[in-house]
Amino acid sequence: MRRGRILILFAMIVLVGAVAAYLIFSRGGGEPAPEDAQAPLPSDVVFVVVAAQDLSRGSEIPIDGVEIKEIPRDMVIETMIASDFTEGLLDRVIGMRARMDIARGIAVTEGMVTDQPGDLLGSGSDASLAIPPGFTAISIPLDRLSGVAYALRDGDQVDVIATMLMIDIDPDFQSALPNESLVLVASSGVPLTAVSCESINIQPGVTECVREGSVPFGRIDLEETFEQPIYVTPNEDQRPRLVTQRLIENATILHVGTFSLDDEAADALIGPAVQEPAGAPPAAEGESAITTVIYPDIVTIIVTPQDALALNWAMMSGADLSLTLRAPGDDGTAGTSSVTLQYLVENYDITVPARLPYGLTPAIEELMAPVLPNDALPAPEVQ
Repeated sequence: MRRGRILILFAMIVLVGAVAAYLIFSRGGGEPAPEDAQAPLPSDVVFVVVAAQDLSRGSEIPIDGVEIKEIPRDMVIETMIASDFTEGLLDRVIGMRARMDIARGIAVTEGMVTDQPGDLLGSGSDASLAIPPGFTAISIPLDRLSGVAYALRDGDQVDVIATMLMIDIDPDFQSALPNESLVLVASSGVPLTAVSCESINIQPGVTECVREGSVPFGRIDLEETFEQPIYVTPNEDQRPRLVTQRLIENATILHVGTFSLDDEAADALIGPAVQEPAGAPPAAEGESAITTVIYPDIVTIIVTPQDALALNWAMMSGADLSLTLRAPGDDGTAGTSSVTLQYLVENYDITVPARLPYGLTPAIEELMAPVLPNDALPAPEVQ
């Protein structure tokens, strides 16, 4: 009985060994499978490189700085460093440099790394994200009058008005008219030009036109009473002519004031900034510090590249720029006409004053611009 049990146990061991040998040699033509053989990956999963730790911009990516993770195939972005196999995947990243800060757990893309140390990019500004493709941002001066009394805020729609002075110039000399005139005199002493000399000094071989100063520019008119020819000269320089017109239509305000240089720009103020006056004594215990309101003096708007060139030219030429505020969502366009003195007289029923035998004294020779009360006072202080 005991011998029978031993035989049965031996037969079971032989059977198990035979089955194991069959399974081993049935894989790979009888050769053992390699230890690093990779199990087949489901068709809906892909291997991607992920940051295993926070990687700072410009740093070299270490061996333990990245790892491989599986993600669904439909979540893979074209620029991700991904493969259907793990072999050699990390080698595409290790030893390269981060072109920007990469947080732990973020999938690494081709644009995030570089093998050129000088090819490093920052993450860019938040302001650039608000500029639509095909547009650009430009900054122009701002004050209380040109900035709609500081009512402007980021995202507002505005028009830009330009005002400038024009004069007549000589197209060849590119200098203001009138030109200075000279007198040509014949050897006999007879003037050859319409302008007469005060006297002629004739000496052997030399004929001199005697005059004091430069010959004034003028023209020959007929005197009204006796209709005698007279030479008329201006008593002042050429007066510039004022013109104003809408230069930019429906631009978007990117930011009012100066952008914060701090990376954490979320707490940047829109509009007036408040700071303590320079040299101010520290506030006593229980008292609030006295601060001065500093209003913005610059505004950045989003325009087309061609409009940016026009604005830059206007600023460099000294033209006055003013902003007008539009209603939200107002995308309408309406043509405007340049406004001059003639336009005002003809379109706004302005009467040209008659020449009267009486007038005001003292004489009004220039406009008296109104003085805004807040501009006449020192800078406001707040507690």
